[in-house]
Amino acid sequence: MPTRPQPGKPAKKPAVVRGRPFLRGVDDTRAGLLAAARDVFLEDGPTQFSLREVARRVGVSATAVYRHFDNKEALLFAACTQGFHVFSSYLVRALAARTPLERMLATSEQYRLFALENPLDYRFIFMTVADKVRYSTDESFPQDTTFQFLVDRVRECAEAGVLAPADPTTTAVLIWAHVHGLVSLRLSEHLHAVGDDAAFAGLYRASVERLLRGLS
Repeated sequence: MPTRPQPGKPAKKPAVVRGRPFLRGVDDTRAGLLAAARDVFLEDGPTQFSLREVARRVGVSATAVYRHFDNKEALLFAACTQGFHVFSSYLVRALAARTPLERMLATSEQYRLFALENPLDYRFIFMTVADKVRYSTDESFPQDTTFQFLVDRVRECAEAGVLAPADPTTTAVLIWAHVHGLVSLRLSEHLHAVGDDAAFAGLYRASVERLLRGLS
């Protein structure tokens, strides 16, 4: 029979049972730490983020984390970098399109696909204050490379006469703000009225095309 809590003492919360991941070697443990760091950060926020909790979820000791990362800042930066590597793998698919406009539209589509297929990574790298996952190293922030990808698509569209001549960085910011606004509203479940993911995809494409026409 379950025991009753003693007067004056709070009842103990039931233990959360989590599946222990299969960790085959160093690389697998590192990958598990990166995923767990992302999840703990999203759940608990920067002030409550704990290396001990990350280690517990992966099934290793807290000291074992330091065999892979110098500190929690290094771990979070690595987790952020990993998220951007996945994001980059989506963006490069857009380069297979034939024309500058098609590559721009494909880039926006890959952005949507990444967000909806990897919502935790998207929230972590794009809906977290950058300074909380930025580590003081000689490395550039991983977002810089993916943003440059968009700037390059804007520049080639302008050179082809698809977009009006303008500062490509400014135009890229406008486009990024537009697509980010749409997918973040979708991920935060504020666009139920739109319908299912297929309906959202149609709205998203039409919205991006309308934006590009306005920038032409």
